[in-house]
Amino acid sequence: MSRIKAKRVGFRLDMTPMVDVAFLLLTFFMLTTKFRPPEPVAIDLPSSHSEKKLPESEVLTVTVSGDDDFFMGVSSQSTRERLFNAVIRPKLEATGMSTSAVADSLKSFRLADTFRVERAELDRFVVMARFADQRLRPVVRADSDAGFEAVDHVIKVYKKANLLTFNLVTVLEKEGR
Repeated sequence: MSRIKAKRVGFRLDMTPMVDVAFLLLTFFMLTTKFRPPEPVAIDLPSSHSEKKLPESEVLTVTVSGDDDFFMGVSSQSTRERLFNAVIRPKLEATGMSTSAVADSLKSFRLADTFRVERAELDRFVVMARFADQRLRPVVRADSDAGFEAVDHVIKVYKKANLLTFNLVTVLEKEGR
């Protein structure tokens, strides 16, 4: 009978490290998971029947809000950094911002999915993003309440940057609506 008890105790001791490893892995994944940050503007996408998927990498997205405001996003952090150095850094340095403040701005800019762009500067940002990465695929993401002129402006900016094909983000329309 003492043999059976020894085996049970031994079994428990052998499983303890496995349970510890499982909890450590669970804790690690919970603490290192990066949650998607909230978008700067809520977009109500128009519907369509197309089932094509968007590319997941090397994407240049221009978002038009319902108020005709423009937001731009680049999927690659290295491209975002090059874009920051080419367009935003000179503006910050011209205002007399310190080097450490510019470095902090770069850190937050690298992490941002999208950033606001003025209408007059959109073409400059798109062209500089294109110079930073020639493989970028353009995407237009427009709110269903966005004005035609604003979306047309984005398309003209893409044409000016020699981005002649682009994707338009929509929501799949359900049958029987």
